[in-house]
Amino acid sequence: MECGRGDRVNRRSLVGIFLALLLVGAFAAWWFATFERVQLEVSAPLAGEARYNPLFGLKKVLEARGYKVDSRANFNALALTLGPSDTLILGADPRTLSHEDVDALLAFVESGGQLLFGMPRGTNGRDGELLNRLRLVPQPQYECLRWPIGDVDSGTQCMTTFKTLEKPAAFEQLLGAKEGEKYWLGRHTREDGAWTALGTLSFLHTNVLKQPGYAAFAWQVLAPALQKDGTVHLIYSTEVPPLHVLLVRYGWPALVPVLIALLAWLWLRSQRLGPLLPVATTHRRALREHIHAAGEFTFRRGRGLALYAPLRRAFDARLRRDDPALAALDVDAMAQELAKRNGLSPAVVRMALVPQALADPERFHLTIKTLTQLRARP
Repeated sequence: MECGRGDRVNRRSLVGIFLALLLVGAFAAWWFATFERVQLEVSAPLAGEARYNPLFGLKKVLEARGYKVDSRANFNALALTLGPSDTLILGADPRTLSHEDVDALLAFVESGGQLLFGMPRGTNGRDGELLNRLRLVPQPQYECLRWPIGDVDSGTQCMTTFKTLEKPAAFEQLLGAKEGEKYWLGRHTREDGAWTALGTLSFLHTNVLKQPGYAAFAWQVLAPALQKDGTVHLIYSTEVPPLHVLLVRYGWPALVPVLIALLAWLWLRSQRLGPLLPVATTHRRALREHIHAAGEFTFRRGRGLALYAPLRRAFDARLRRDDPALAALDVDAMAQELAKRNGLSPAVVRMALVPQALADPERFHLTIKTLTQLRARP
């Protein structure tokens, strides 16, 4: 019995293992039948100098062709050693050059150097020292060039056009729009050297040179200006953006949370629409309230006659002034006459003229009220 029970357990274990292996094998067969291993090339992001130098690709291409290359972020005439056989590619806005920089560039060209630069966009009448000296005027129009690449594709490059105040015959090479008088490339000799103006130098940037056909186009433009014995100087930027521009352009992932935190803090610290507790009553001292309180204090001390006496003196003084005959009468006759004039009861008037039991609040109040009424209209 025990042996049979153990055999059944072993058979069940073997069946379970077999089913598990069968499922794994079926999944592996489905995986290899469905998916195919392929090699895929993914361009890695730029790193090092290639991240901030757009002419880094051009630098490597020229070095591979045997040229000596010097790459700088800005143009500094004192730091650069420009020789008669050198070539300078100014890949930034020429309007940022100072008067001294332009003098140094033109002296370099006149000594035999080669200068290439791109036209700025949107000058709005501020062409800069270099363009004014070379008598070039940038235009708002563009000229888009197309050249064949293979059988189907074609390359395209849009150039800023410019006009020249010199005669076209003075240029060694001048390429422009179909309607004429607007050009996108001009090569002009100046004593022993030459300068070349292009609508843009963006086709020399690293990310553009990698596209089919652009390297050949760039070589056709650069070849007449390159001198084998000299150095090629690449100026990829003549100015650094202000700090606030750099913060907004690259620091916004950190600035947005900081701004939200600042707004939340200001909201917490700001005053609410209404007070959380009722406003405390400020201390004040009204004359009427003070007199009323003093009168109540005097009456409670049993000195009602002291409060009655000033009012009676004022009544007697006004009665003697306004009606001396009535003031000369005795109390009963005076009470009868005053009650008749004011429509009051003679008993009430007599109680006001001859006060009694002033300690009683009701009697005191009636006495003072009646005497005040008689004083107002005797």
